[in-house]
Amino acid sequence: MRYLYFFFAALTLAAQPNPNRLTIGWLVREDIFAGLIDNDPVRFAKGLETLNAVARHYPEGTVFAWRYTAEAVQAVWAHEAKDNVSFNRHYALALTYLDQSRKASSGENATIPEIFEGATMAVLAERMPEALRRGSWERAYKAYAKLDELQSSQVDRFPMHMKGESLSGLAATAYRTGREAEMLKTLERIQAGMPKTPYATVAKKWADEPEARAKVKFVCISCHEPNRLGNRVERSLAVE
Repeated sequence: MRYLYFFFAALTLAAQPNPNRLTIGWLVREDIFAGLIDNDPVRFAKGLETLNAVARHYPEGTVFAWRYTAEAVQAVWAHEAKDNVSFNRHYALALTYLDQSRKASSGENATIPEIFEGATMAVLAERMPEALRRGSWERAYKAYAKLDELQSSQVDRFPMHMKGESLSGLAATAYRTGREAEMLKTLERIQAGMPKTPYATVAKKWADEPEARAKVKFVCISCHEPNRLGNRVERSLAVE
């Protein structure tokens, strides 16, 4: 019942003319990421249901980007279930939505599709069919490299999570694509620019212990606390 209250409250807020109360990311992020990171089909289904319910209230570029991630998750699940037909369908839809997101995103507040492409493939690339694995890691690296280029003048002012995920994603995908010099440079940037953070701790371990790089997680290591949406909805409802 508590979830239903928050769900319908979120839908009500999303329909109101003030879009600053809850972005679509706040509404769907944690549930869709539960599928992406934790393989939780129940929470993933809730996230997809919410996305479908509120999509018309938000910019197409952002909606398409979330649909890309959702389809990519379902593609991997289909591959692991040995359902090639479903894999091909979901993967084709994922690429279509990513392309549509790029075409629909424009203006100062446009979605940056590389954020979704990089994070999604950094988590899923190793679970893709073997024939697509190397290409998936390459796509993830190029997305993070483009993101780093776009944000170069601002990244040092970002909150820890945003800065850490951008740079850790770049380091992790550089490692996976054989770009060791760039990986080491990025690890130095993280340690110098983000001291006393979880990202700096992992960066030091990666730098000092090469054998740890294949074992120690470096992407999506913060900001996924329980009931994140519920807490945010409560704060929004309290603001008049």
